[in-house]
Order: sequence, then C-alpha cells, then structure tokens
Amino acid sequence: MTVRTRNRLITFSILAGPFIFLFCLLFFWEAEPLPPVPPLPNPNGYDDLVKAGEMIKGDVGNYDEMGQAELLAMTQTNSGALQLARTGLQKASRVPSRFSQDYMESHISDVTALKRLAQAWGIEGRLAALENHPEDAAKSYLEIIHLGNESAYGGVLVDAMIGIAMESLGAEHLQELVDQLDARSCRETAARLDVLDSQRQTWDQVRQQERDWSRRTFRGTRYELVRLMERSVTEKIFQSAGQSYQKQVGITRQLIIEFAARAYELEKGHRPANLNDLVPNYLKAIPKDPVTGRELNWN
Repeated sequence: MTVRTRNRLITFSILAGPFIFLFCLLFFWEAEPLPPVPPLPNPNGYDDLVKAGEMIKGDVGNYDEMGQAELLAMTQTNSGALQLARTGLQKASRVPSRFSQDYMESHISDVTALKRLAQAWGIEGRLAALENHPEDAAKSYLEIIHLGNESAYGGVLVDAMIGIAMESLGAEHLQELVDQLDARSCRETAARLDVLDSQRQTWDQVRQQERDWSRRTFRGTRYELVRLMERSVTEKIFQSAGQSYQKQVGITRQLIIEFAARAYELEKGHRPANLNDLVPNYLKAIPKDPVTGRELNWN
C-alpha cells in the first residue's frame, strides 16, 4: 500500500466515521416499545358519524347565505342523517387507523364526510336561531363541538385539526347566542361546554398518536431516517398546529366563562365582580389557560 493510498484511507475514515456510526446506530438501535394498539369500541360511534356524514345531501357549505326557506328544506332533507349522528355521539368513539402509507388517501373521504356533517348541524342551528329558538340553536352548535371531540379520538394530526375546526365553528355560533339565552339555558350551556372541554384530547396526546402512527407505518430504521430527514419540517408543522389547537381551547374556555357570567347576571341583576363569584354555583372551577396552566382572566 502506497503512502498516498494509506493517507486517503485515513482521510476517508475520519470523514465517513460519523456517518457510519450514525447508520449503525439507526440500524441496531431499538426505540422504546410501542404501546399496544387500543381496541376499537364495539359498536364504534365513529362509524355512525361517518355514515351520517355520507348521507348528507346538498350544498351545506354556504348556509350563512341561505334564506329561512332553504335552511328549512335542507334541515328536513338531512334530518335522518342528523338523527343517526346523535345516536353515534352517544357511543364510545375512536378513529379506526390503518398503518399504511396510503391510509391518508382513503381516510380523507371520512374526514370530508364529517366536515359536511358539522355544516349540516350548522344549518339546523341557524334555522333555529332565525325562528327565534335560541335554546335549540345552542343545542345544535354544542353537537358540532361534541362531533369535533368524538371524530378525533385516537386519530392523527389531520383528525385533531379537523376536530378543532369543528369546535371553532360551533363556538363561533354559540358566541352569538350569549345575550339571547335565559339564565337556565346559559347555565346548561356553560356546564355542557365544561364537560366537552374535560373530555377533549390534550395536545400531547395528539402528538403521541401521530408519532406512534408513524412508527407503526415506517418501521424501525426507516422511521428513524424519515424522522431525521423531516424533523425541521414536521416541527414547524406541529408548532403551528399546536398554536391553533391551544388557541381554540382557550377561546372555548373563555366562552364557558361568558355563559356562566351571563347566567349570574340574569339571576343576580348585576355582573359578577370577579370570576371567584362564579365558583361553585356557576362554574366548578375557573378554567385554565391551556398554554400557561394559570387561571384565565375575565376579558
């Protein structure tokens, strides 16, 4: 072996050594064991919700522009689907994930059906509001938020983000009803929102479910390589998605406070001096900021 060849081998070893080490680490290193895949509920409410969404007829996406007669016709047309959906919401629900790279392509049809279902409930709620039945409208909008919860349990990032978008839709319409409901309905709405909020998945759970899905889909070394190559991109996606998710959680919790405070005002004849006045008769506890963990302020 010549001196030049030896020097080249030495140089190559120095430069390539870290990469060879990393490859070996990825190839032989075993990640922590995956938890067992949770069994699907039997029956699974998710199946009813998707089926109900597939039953929705008509253009339900532009209901803010519909007149009362059109809203009535659409509500009547889709009443069977909404009844099936209400049945589904009474059952345990979990997204039936498949661990394959083409899963998202097939799953998008389920997500689209669920989105149409939420819009159909929006039509029902808007009709009730125009007919001067704010209590019924509030129930429809609460169903949208409930749907957002149930349709995301156990799912991946796309399920969580569609679910939180549904919650945003329901909460936005509920906000319009704060000054239209009587004290009893305000109390009931605040209590229902509080229950739904307590049942939601945390952002940490969403991230873990997405990570577990990726590990089951891209096995072993392949998963680690994909994770390393896409880390910077995925972190930005998760950071942005997490901010949107937590922002809506905060909005919903502020809405709980607003309904509780309105009930207090209607019953006492004046606004509460502070949030402590609402506990425990109107709120079980002061809702907390989802980011800081501290009690929310009254806006």
